[in-house]
Amino acid sequence: MLHSTFAALASESVNYIDEPSTSESPDALGLMQCVLEQMDYGLALVHMATRQIRFANRLAHDGLNGPGSLRSGLCVVGGRLSTLLPTDHAQLERALLRAHSGVRALISLGGEDCTTSVAVVPLNAPTPTPYALLVFAKQQLCDSSTMALFARERGLTSAESNVLASVCSGMRPTEIAQHHGVQISTVRSQLRSIRLKTRCDTIRQLVETVSILPPMARHMAAVQH
Repeated sequence: MLHSTFAALASESVNYIDEPSTSESPDALGLMQCVLEQMDYGLALVHMATRQIRFANRLAHDGLNGPGSLRSGLCVVGGRLSTLLPTDHAQLERALLRAHSGVRALISLGGEDCTTSVAVVPLNAPTPTPYALLVFAKQQLCDSSTMALFARERGLTSAESNVLASVCSGMRPTEIAQHHGVQISTVRSQLRSIRLKTRCDTIRQLVETVSILPPMARHMAAVQH
């Protein structure tokens, strides 16, 4: 789905830019960039021959340049895409070669720990220059701003919203009670209320519901690259 959507956007961008510009016509490439910035996935466009990054949304930029847990296992060295660990470089090269042949790949980065994954997706864009789309793994189940929208739409209280966020982060009811300084009976009562308001029969179903919410990135007033 993401592959076909991005390819379709790229096609529209090229066709649109070839048309004479008018005051009513938006910049198609700029519009595409705005769209990709709203996705809660790191997305980057890499030239498969030169390994140069043509575009990276904020999350991908953080993944390539950010510190600590923001790291994706990839980086940019001398303007070219590379891996943080030398031992991961060979699988990146294999993935890009496969993408050059039209085959998608999923690489696990971080050495023996395999701390993260990145998808390498070839694009069927109408251009003689081969590009691949890098799709970075999510850093969390759901962005907190999206979860807040979900909680508000379902009528959760502030306390219930905090419990929902804790559940989705993997905490058990006893841990949630300790974290918020309340009795375990209070947390269980809140969980029952949350399940009722979200129409989920179990905690597992609740977490699954949150996990498939639209992947909206945190709202940003402006983005700099």
